[in-house]
Parts: sequence; C-alpha cells; structure tokens
Amino acid sequence: MARIAMKIAYDGVAFHGHTRQPGLATVEGEILSALDRAGIVRDPRASRFQSASRTDRGVSALGNVIAFNTTLSTTATVRAFNGKARGVWAWAIARVPETFNARSARERWYRYSLPARHDPDRLTSALAPFIGTHDFRSFTRDRTRTVVRIDVARASREQGMVVLDFHAPSFRWNLVRRLVAAALIVEEDPRKGADVARALQGSAREDFGLSPPEPLTLMDVVYEVELVPVEDPTTRDRVLRLLEDRTRSARFVRAVAQKFDRATDESPNV
Repeated sequence: MARIAMKIAYDGVAFHGHTRQPGLATVEGEILSALDRAGIVRDPRASRFQSASRTDRGVSALGNVIAFNTTLSTTATVRAFNGKARGVWAWAIARVPETFNARSARERWYRYSLPARHDPDRLTSALAPFIGTHDFRSFTRDRTRTVVRIDVARASREQGMVVLDFHAPSFRWNLVRRLVAAALIVEEDPRKGADVARALQGSAREDFGLSPPEPLTLMDVVYEVELVPVEDPTTRDRVLRLLEDRTRSARFVRAVAQKFDRATDESPNV
C-alpha cells in the first residue's frame, strides 16, 4: 500500500460544485466514482482520501490535487483513473510520504480572467493592499478563520485577456471572488480604495459584492514534493484544450463579459 498524490483538471461549469451531493454530478463525486470503478480506491475513508481545495460551483481547476492510499503503481493509477473518469483528468502524480496531507500545501494559485477592456495597471494598484497578512472578514463567508496571508495579487495581460493572479498558502471561502469584486470597484473609482482600507482594518464588515465563479481557475497547488507530469498524449491534449477554453476561447470570453455585466447591473455596490 502506497500513498499517492495526483494532480487533476476539470471544467467546473460541468459540475454542481465540488462536494458530493445526492443525485447531482459533482467533482468529488465523479472522482470517487472513477477511483472505485477503476479499482484504485474502494473505501475513501480507509484510503484517507483528501482533496487539496474544494472549488465553488462553476470554478474550474488545472492543478487541483487529490491524495489517497492504493496498491497500484503511479503509472497504473493514472491510466486506470483516466480510463474511467468523466470530465476530470489526472495529468501529474507522485508517490508521497504516508504523512502527506493534501490540504497542507505550500502555495495555491488562483487566476481570474477578465475581458481585455480592463486596465491591468489600475487593477494591480487596487489589489496591492491585499498583499500580506490581513483580517479578511469583509471578504469571506468564513466567520471564524478570517486572517490570511496573501503573497501575490496582481493583474496582467495574457492571451488577449486581463488576468488576476493570487498566490497564498490557503484561501478562505469566496475570498478570491470577493477580492476581485472589490478590485473592480476600485478600478472604476479609485476613491473606493478608502473603503477597502477600512475593511482590511477588520473593525466592521463591508460588502463589495461577489464576482461570478466561471472566470476563476485553480491553476496549481504546490508542495515540497513535486508531482511529475504523465507521458500520456491523450491526457495532455485534454488538459491543453481545457486551458485554451479557460483563456483563449472567444465563446468563453463572451460568457465572462456577459456574466460580469449582468452581475454589475444587479449589484448595488458597482
């Protein structure tokens, strides 16, 4: 029996969230079903199955990580999983110590994609106050664990879009989407930066809204142990197609713009 960490990708739009729900297609439900059908994991509890991040409904992943105990080799595990999973692809794997905990990552990287009309310089300035350790009680639905350290929060142009990148050891529920919503408000009206500064003092809750989930992607989860990409052209092509759909597809860009504009029209904060 060995402990395995496996990097996975999926399109969040195809699922009703991450956590298992009776009668609904979820990311975790499909993963566990595929592991069972492939003979990799029969009992999630006995195998100490873990997910690095539970992404919100509509949020995609290119580098989420799962961990479990199995008797199969790393190569056999990837092949068996990809042969059974629907809408989820394993593309990197490693044998890890028995004490490995998928939730104890060194870094998580999220990326939020926006239409090209946005100004990356103004957005980077709007994001700057979030860097460091702060009480983010105004930016998360979590009511108990609100202090978070964010190492990177910046905007740039890439593949004809504006992308906002966030790096931190961990994130709280809805944190990235609320930070994006606040940054977009400040991009439009820099005077609103004073409201953000006040919210970061943690004395009272401020509501800056919640940006749509579809443009958000969990790009990677990093550990001291390096997960090795698999040599599987079919899996590589699937992941590359998902990446292209997240960053380059005109259809996706239009969907992002429509959802953001709709959210802006409906929000009293913008």
